Amino acid sequence: MIVRPAKIADAPAIARVNVDTWRTAYRTIVPADYLAKLSYEKREISWLEIISTAEKNAHFVYVAENKSGKIVGFAAGGRERMGKYMYQGELFAIYILEEYQRQGIGRQLLGCVAAKLADLGLNSLMVWVLGDNSACRFYEALGGEKVDELQTSRAGVLLKEIAYGWTDIAVLKST
Repeated sequence: MIVRPAKIADAPAIARVNVDTWRTAYRTIVPADYLAKLSYEKREISWLEIISTAEKNAHFVYVAENKSGKIVGFAAGGRERMGKYMYQGELFAIYILEEYQRQGIGRQLLGCVAAKLADLGLNSLMVWVLGDNSACRFYEALGGEKVDELQTSRAGVLLKEIAYGWTDIAVLKST
């Protein structure tokens, strides 16, 4: 598996991974009609904007490619966005196609995000995750401590979000 910084040309593949992963990861959490309406085209526009403004906005995106060069996962991070937590950095998103999960790709991507945050002088990290998501176990297994919990509305449904944090990301850089 190759993990590398995303390029603008990667936006369509990132959008596809984003939408497809939402449809599998959240199928028991988010209403099916909402998931069915997710658009590759709309997500591509969003990812084009995110990637093209990454340097200016001090955020970044990494992609994971399989042996054939197909993007099968991605992660995005940068400075913590809410400004009300002690954590300096934030993992904004990490998604891996279902058939590539549990192969260490998430650890690789998170390690790259942690290393980039450290390069920027940001030595702590937090992430928000839907509470009914199996990804909670991933963050807990990597030493993430539960920081906060809140209710949010997505797709007309009230959902619990949980924040996990690491006060020292050195443990993640070698993940």
